[in-house]
Amino acid sequence: MHKLDHVVIAANNLDEGTSYVENKLNVKLSNIGYHRDMGTHNRVVKISKSVYLEVISIDPNCGHLNSKRWFNLDSLKLQSQLRKSPQVIGYVIENVDIKILKYYEPFFKASRGDYKWKFAMPGTKASILADQTHLNGIIPSLINWESEKPINKMQDNHLNLEKIEVLLSESQSTYKNFINSLGAIEKLTFSITKQKNNSSTVDYPKLKINIEDKIRDTIITL
Repeated sequence: MHKLDHVVIAANNLDEGTSYVENKLNVKLSNIGYHRDMGTHNRVVKISKSVYLEVISIDPNCGHLNSKRWFNLDSLKLQSQLRKSPQVIGYVIENVDIKILKYYEPFFKASRGDYKWKFAMPGTKASILADQTHLNGIIPSLINWESEKPINKMQDNHLNLEKIEVLLSESQSTYKNFINSLGAIEKLTFSITKQKNNSSTVDYPKLKINIEDKIRDTIITL
C-alpha cells in the first residue's frame, strides 16, 4: 500500500487559506514556509499521526519562474475557482513502486527551509483516460524525502484524517480503475454520483477530505 504523506489545499492567497482552515479545524497552522523554486508559500498542520495538511498559494513576491508550478497552480481555471473558495487540489504519496513512474514526469529536487525532497507530478501518460486528467488533482503526486520529514516536528492535536474522497460522475467511473491500477493508497476512497439526464459534469472529478475532530466528536469536510 502506498503511504499517504500529505494533502494539499490551495487558496487565492495564503491569508485566505489560513483563515479558512483554522476556522474549520479550530487549530493554528504553522509559520510560513517558502518554496523558492516553485514560487509558492505554505503553512502546514498535522492531521493524523503520519499525515499533514498543506495550505498553499502562489507567492505574490516571487519573480519569474523557469518552470511550471506544482499542483497545476498556474491554471487560470483553477485560480478562478480559488477566488471563490479554497479547495483540496491534490495529495502526495511516498514513492514505493517504480512500475508507476511511467505515468509521472521526472523527479526534481525541492526544498522548504531545512527540508529537502524529490518530487514528481503526474505526466501526460496519466491522461490515457481523458485529456488533462493528470491536471485535476485526483492522481497522486510522488515524494521521496531526502531530509527528516516535517511531520516528525509537528505538534500533536485533536485531529485525525478519516479519508480522502475522489468524487466522480458516472461517466468518469473509469478514473477509479486507473487510480486503483497504481496500487492501493492509504486513506483513499471513491464516491460516484449518479447523473440525471442532461446533467452537467463540470464540477467533477474533485477531491474532498473528512477529518475527525476528537474534541467536538464531529467529522469536518474540506
